[in-house]
Amino acid sequence: MTKNKIKVFILILLAFAGSFLILNRDRFFEEKNSDPYEISVIWRSKSTESSTTIKQGIDQAARDFNAEVSFITLSGENNAGEQISLLQREIKNGADAIVIAPVNSTDLKEPIEKAQKGIPVVAMQSTVTTIKDLPTISCDNQKLGSALAETILKNGGGHGRIAVLRNSMDCSNIQQRYLGVLQTLKSSKDDMEYWEIPNDSQEAYDTVRGMLRTSGADTLVALDASALEAAAKAEKDLLKTGSAQVQIYGIGRTNTIVSLLEEKIINSLGVENEYNLGYISIRTAVEKINNRQAAGQANINFAIVNHGNMYNSDNQRLLFPFVR
Repeated sequence: MTKNKIKVFILILLAFAGSFLILNRDRFFEEKNSDPYEISVIWRSKSTESSTTIKQGIDQAARDFNAEVSFITLSGENNAGEQISLLQREIKNGADAIVIAPVNSTDLKEPIEKAQKGIPVVAMQSTVTTIKDLPTISCDNQKLGSALAETILKNGGGHGRIAVLRNSMDCSNIQQRYLGVLQTLKSSKDDMEYWEIPNDSQEAYDTVRGMLRTSGADTLVALDASALEAAAKAEKDLLKTGSAQVQIYGIGRTNTIVSLLEEKIINSLGVENEYNLGYISIRTAVEKINNRQAAGQANINFAIVNHGNMYNSDNQRLLFPFVR
């Protein structure tokens, strides 16, 4: 081999090596973290079924980003005091980051601001509206509420009585859905009424069942999974006696809700991409630990699903946790 050929060969080899190092710089030059990141996720309710798909996304992100995640539920629904105690406990126990679905903005503001001084905190699904630098992973809940209300109008709303079920109204995502529903329905000629629904599932069921017997509402709108499930169960049971028949629209997903949609007890359902909600929340927490993620909001997609389109490929992935 001539000297010129040797020089050309060496130059090509160096160029290849340089390109390889550039493409793999993260692997070779960034500091390795052999120990997994300890991340605590604090949910806002005691229900685990309503968070099944979210947990799938969390578990996948934990594998992808070398994290150990503790998923913590409350002993009661929307208990701000318990959520604050859990937040303080997880920080004391050495969590590297906290992902939290805040019960409300008023009670959680100060504890989260205090926590942020020591470790990253990421809000998931709901947020504390008064903390500007709190990263929030959520869908556009006002648009979700508006889209659900538009479906009601398209399906013949405008000539009857609509009951909006109010519960967990301190949560920012519920507030925004409520605003979206009301702003869209104000153009209709429907009479409106508002039912205050308890957080406890049995009390919610009893309340809705009683209201269905006495109210003249022909359409119900539920703003989260617990109220929607209670309303649909009450309607199904009353249908057996022939004493109620209403159109039910709502937001949220549980296995029971999906079954009631399939049975046409629920007319249409708003569902956010809960898998992405869980996945991106953990990814964002890891990025914040490594100072790579600016504060802001990551918008999650959503869909309005009914009996006719629930088995479309995209909607299946939203409704059924094991279809990916």
